[in-house]
Amino acid sequence: MFDLEKSITDWRKQMLATGIKTPVPLEELEIHLREEIERQIKSGLNEQKAFEISVQQIGQPKVLNCEFKKSERNIMKRRLIIGVGIFILFFGITMILPALGKHKQRNQAALSAGVKFSDVKWASDETYGLALGTAFFVAGASAAFYGFKKRKA
Repeated sequence: MFDLEKSITDWRKQMLATGIKTPVPLEELEIHLREEIERQIKSGLNEQKAFEISVQQIGQPKVLNCEFKKSERNIMKRRLIIGVGIFILFFGITMILPALGKHKQRNQAALSAGVKFSDVKWASDETYGLALGTAFFVAGASAAFYGFKKRKA
């Protein structure tokens, strides 16, 4: 006699054996399998035939495992892009802030010496730090934004 629960347990073991070991995808697949079995039974099939057809419709374990791995790679790639973007963004900030601080100190020293504010120019190291820091900040922000907003085609 056919035992549906035992068959589902065996199917689940087969999925584990092919490499689908994380609980979320495995549980999601089982939910889809059970829903499909229920649909097949409501259409008039017995449990065994409903199970067989449902397993075929869900797909072969190796193919499913490959699809999950692709999905996991895409998620990891997005996380890497976001992480690198945030790192570059903060690196840009660490270049901008010292340049602004240095310029502020030079301005205060010049003003206390009686130099007009309009005569105080940016020093080249301040300008380079500000420009390079801004470039890193924009590049990092863009990469992080790209990682958050990237969608599947």
